[in-house]
Amino acid sequence: MSVLLLTIASILALYGLISVVLWLRYMKTIRLFEVTDCLNDEAIYPTLSVIVPACNEEECIEQTVRQLITQDYPNLEIVIVNDRSTDNTGAILEKLLIQFPQLKVVTIYDLPSNWLGKNHAIDQGVKHATGELLLLTDADVMFARRSLKNTVSYALEHSLDHLTIVPDVFYGGVFYRAFLAYFGLTFFSIAMVTHKVGLGAFNLVKTSVYQEIGGYEAIALHPLDDMSFGKQVVEKGYKQGLACSGKGFIVVKWYESLFDILRGFEKNQFSSMNYRVSAVIGLCIYSLLTNVYPFAGLFFGPLSARVLCGISVLSLFVAYNHLSKLIDISRGYFLLHPLSALLFLGAMLNSMVKIINRGGIKWRGTFYPLEVLKKHI
Repeated sequence: MSVLLLTIASILALYGLISVVLWLRYMKTIRLFEVTDCLNDEAIYPTLSVIVPACNEEECIEQTVRQLITQDYPNLEIVIVNDRSTDNTGAILEKLLIQFPQLKVVTIYDLPSNWLGKNHAIDQGVKHATGELLLLTDADVMFARRSLKNTVSYALEHSLDHLTIVPDVFYGGVFYRAFLAYFGLTFFSIAMVTHKVGLGAFNLVKTSVYQEIGGYEAIALHPLDDMSFGKQVVEKGYKQGLACSGKGFIVVKWYESLFDILRGFEKNQFSSMNYRVSAVIGLCIYSLLTNVYPFAGLFFGPLSARVLCGISVLSLFVAYNHLSKLIDISRGYFLLHPLSALLFLGAMLNSMVKIINRGGIKWRGTFYPLEVLKKHI
């Protein structure tokens, strides 16, 4: 047993050291946008259309629209898609239309077959857009006044076809934000390995590129629409950029609680594994070994194995320390890393079990059969 523990600890220590070196190298390429960033006000900006799908967003839609309307971006078009809302979203948008006649509101009453609701809403919004650039965002995302100018300027300067930005999440207690830190670490690790990412809060893309890759019609039944869209961009040969929002630059509340995270991940997690049970099992084994065992290994086994587990844990701390400089989290959350990993695996298993038991995904009042979803992987 001692030999086995020493072997596992040795492999994990080497893995941790290599991973953190590669991760730090990659993270140096991530641009951090700040509210105080300076701009060249004489720059020429292309026309920009912001597409906002909204389904039952009465709590936030007015604030989102007002923040977008007051942006200092020239030639800005805002398209709000009221996607079958049953609350006061429609009434709020009608009131805003009177005050801001430049606003475009597209109302959807029915969802066609072979479409997920949000994907269809974005597709319809783009059809009413006229800008050279498209910003696909969510109804609960808040933008600092100069954020659109800053991000478009950066995309133009670096000749990007697609730019996605990790937003600032301002909400949550210790355990919530510890999970947020773990999720951020996982997201950037995926980005480092695949170089194919997208985030629903901010997907800025050239309209010509959107059309060339088939738009959201090409991912009509992909629950993880933002990541699927980013993957399409890269696989079609276009240039993608990933950046991060500083405090207050691009802000989202995300979920209300850890329970809501589990519920919200229900739609996405199993689909991220292409609905393969074997992939979920493999992920669980990998995550338990790399994210949980090193912490437990500090307290049992031979001394040499404990020291090696300590190297793995130290590597994680280095990653958290650097991440805390990019997103608004504490480096101390690394102490809750194994708990966050277990919560993440719990969300994955919950997603898998419920989707298999139901035979599909139930989301925002619509049921999507698993056999249909698998055909559109």
